[in-house]
Amino acid sequence: MADIMITAKEVKGHCAAGLKAGDKVVLRGATISLQESDAICSFAFANIYPAVFAARLGKDLKELGLTTRTVQCIDPG
Repeated sequence: MADIMITAKEVKGHCAAGLKAGDKVVLRGATISLQESDAICSFAFANIYPAVFAARLGKDLKELGLTTRTVQCIDPG
């Protein structure tokens, strides 16, 4: 399983988890690396999970059209 780094591009409104633009979450195997990650938001994970799952399976995110799309969290308004 490939490691994955997710970076917050922009935060509009108030993020209840405290995420700021540039914050990252590092996934190592099936776990979140707490030492390498900034704030972690369960709402954001609900929205990015399809892309994470596809990447874990070795799918080309560019081919799936997922690298040019913004994935938006439901929380900050």
